[in-house]
Amino acid sequence: MTASTPKRRGRPPADPAAQAATAQDARNAICHAAVTLFQAGGVDAVNMRDIGKQLGTSQMMAYRYFPSKDHLLMELRIRAFSRFTQSLARWRRRARHPGEALGLVCGAYLVFAYANPHDYRLMFDMWAFESPETMKAEFGEKVRRQSASWLEIQAAIRDYLDVDAGADLGEATDIVWGSLHGMCSLHLARKLVFGRSLRQLARPTIAAIVAGVRIHKS
Repeated sequence: MTASTPKRRGRPPADPAAQAATAQDARNAICHAAVTLFQAGGVDAVNMRDIGKQLGTSQMMAYRYFPSKDHLLMELRIRAFSRFTQSLARWRRRARHPGEALGLVCGAYLVFAYANPHDYRLMFDMWAFESPETMKAEFGEKVRRQSASWLEIQAAIRDYLDVDAGADLGEATDIVWGSLHGMCSLHLARKLVFGRSLRQLARPTIAAIVAGVRIHKS
């Protein structure tokens, strides 16, 4: 008579995919709560204690996924840049011919800032990290990916000018980026004068930028 195999006790092994999904859901919930606090009071309003209150958990729950407030703020910034880049890329692909690309991307830039002011502030407002070196070490690659939005603008300029991939368009891209950012920053700071609005100035701004790039080419 053979001995029966003893039954395995305890919980079954956790499914790695399910664990990863649960962790991602938790990170998303924390980020959503943090954005709500940011919208209400800026960077200073974002803290782990109030995030825990919003989620009905202790503040230590947020620390399980983000070691510090710096880590959380950087995650919010990276996510905002990702949404921004996707919007620029989507509109560049909608161009029916290369000459349309730059105008569409400039429009997408202005629309994003107008429709998503909190995302835009997360992307470009400056705040002092408690440990800049830690952020640089741990987020180096992700921080570099923020340049993807700049590269989308450069690609639109290249399409518009119909130049080869090796052409140096860095200066032109900086000028376009700076012009768009300046208009959006004035809008968000409520510094546009004489009752003008970003919606009123969008078309003439885009036309001036496109014309300026054409002159830059010549």
